[in-house]
Amino acid sequence: MTEPTSASPPREHALDLYRSAAVMLVVIGHWLLSVMTYRDGTFGRDNPLVLMPWTQWITWFFQVVPVFFAVAGYASAVSWGRLPADAGTAARQEWIRRRVARVLGPSGVYAFLMLVVIAVLKALGISGTVLEMGGWAVAMHLWFLAVYLMVVALTPLAVAAHRRWGLAVPVTLGACLVLVDAVGIATDHPEIRMANYFFCWAAIYQLGIAWHDGHLRRRTLVSTAVVAALALPALVTWGPYPIAMIGVPGDRVENSAPPSAALLALALVQIGVLFAIVPVLNRLLARGVWPRVLAIANENVMALYLWHMLPVIVVTLVGYPTGLLPQPPMGSGAWWLARLEWELVLAVVAAGLLTLLYWQRRFVAAPMPTVAVPIPGAIAEGLLYAGTAACALALAVLSANGFAPGGRLPMLAAALFLAGTALVAVRPRAADRERIS
Repeated sequence: MTEPTSASPPREHALDLYRSAAVMLVVIGHWLLSVMTYRDGTFGRDNPLVLMPWTQWITWFFQVVPVFFAVAGYASAVSWGRLPADAGTAARQEWIRRRVARVLGPSGVYAFLMLVVIAVLKALGISGTVLEMGGWAVAMHLWFLAVYLMVVALTPLAVAAHRRWGLAVPVTLGACLVLVDAVGIATDHPEIRMANYFFCWAAIYQLGIAWHDGHLRRRTLVSTAVVAALALPALVTWGPYPIAMIGVPGDRVENSAPPSAALLALALVQIGVLFAIVPVLNRLLARGVWPRVLAIANENVMALYLWHMLPVIVVTLVGYPTGLLPQPPMGSGAWWLARLEWELVLAVVAAGLLTLLYWQRRFVAAPMPTVAVPIPGAIAEGLLYAGTAACALALAVLSANGFAPGGRLPMLAAALFLAGTALVAVRPRAADRERIS
């Protein structure tokens, strides 16, 4: 039996905590900013980041997606390191297919059910405006999965680049992000900044790989966090970047869509501090019930992220027209108490939904099935990458436009996602895999 390239490292309980806590904070933030209204028989939405600009500072606390991507880079490096040293192209291809299938299975079920709900509501005569708003609310978070698919598919290149150039890889990616920002902001071609979806999240993912390999020691982490903490206020005060770490209508430059140098600076602060204290947290979390609690949390984190906006729609439709949920003036003490009530109600509904999803986990949480066909491994590899790219693009389009753009079903995005999953599902037979090993 061929030995792996390296022994598996001990369980990093702190990173398990970071992964689940990051998703939970994102969920709480999404809920907090989902200020739904019901006036004169019409549903609407207020944006506290616009109406109360000081709340934009709060986004620094809830924008923790970079922590998730850094942990994902570490987890991918660990998993990739378990492959035998002499693993061939077929084994590496299968590694990517399994990781991608674990995302496409649950996300495919979610997208299908959302499309069914939209179609039923449309058939019942619900107005296109309501459908568009609701369809966007349950799709806007899917951008995360599009980016995640991209970095996972590029893991072999990321690991190889790290082994050859080390920390120079994330440094170079970060420098490219700054350069793209400078060009995009200074010129009349802001679309150039779309490249930062790759440069930013790939750099953060690469940091997780570097940490796994021991290249990010505590002194480096703390020093980086200090420098980034000094740079971040300067970037949002004297630089071209807004305070909010998520999109705010009216801002010429956004920090998250696409990612900016300011968001990267925030990420370096978070990663520097959190990864520096991992050894201490590991010792604390290895005791008592913590390992079991973290295991349960991480088993359900994907389901929570995918489905967390559905309770917003359900509670809005039930709570506001019936008067069960109050609508005090925004910014008042009563409004903040109503926000707390909103969060608690959503948490209860989400807990019930997660229980139902866990009961049906064989259906809603299973990886996408694959099928062996008699094709050369090289062709299957091309189909795998093409299918992953198609699914990522479809998820990005759904995130931007929602499940009911203009009150209609997003047939093109749905077809693209379906075609992409079909390509990823194709794998060569064992005999064909051996030819490229």
